[in-house]
Amino acid sequence: MTLISVSVGAVLSYVVGMLNERTRWRREQAARWDVPLLEAYSEYGRAVKECVVAYQRLAAHRGLAEDPTPAEPDADALERAAQAEARRSTVAEPLRLLADPATASAVRELNEAVWHLEWLARGRMEGAAADWERAHRAYRDARRAFHDKARASLQVPGAVLGERPSWPPAWRTDAPS
Repeated sequence: MTLISVSVGAVLSYVVGMLNERTRWRREQAARWDVPLLEAYSEYGRAVKECVVAYQRLAAHRGLAEDPTPAEPDADALERAAQAEARRSTVAEPLRLLADPATASAVRELNEAVWHLEWLARGRMEGAAADWERAHRAYRDARRAFHDKARASLQVPGAVLGERPSWPPAWRTDAPS
């Protein structure tokens, strides 16, 4: 009887140790990808913002958008916009490898929204201020969806803080002329 008790205790001890080890290994594997994924998401977000700022400035020069620093579409401004787009494209590539399907889909939608802004800003497609506003709203919605999916994939609690619904802000539009 004692021999059976010792044997059962040894088997149980082995099984519990094995389960603990497997759980620890899985946790380490998950954590191993969290840091590169967070860096990839952050870098992509910064690159997208850089593109949108360049396009906003070009669009302001064309009368499609408001920006305190409109950029004439000269060689330098177009080169800065092209470099921003090249950077966005480069930093989006790791997301194809690391992101879960829902976040990868959100990245694709955000890319398309950014390209729409680019085409309007560069004059590759005709548009008016209302077209820019619709495209910019679609960009903000796509960026919000990307943030939501990225936070979910990283298991970040809470929700993304909402943005101001429109531009310019109330303090700008309420100011006397």
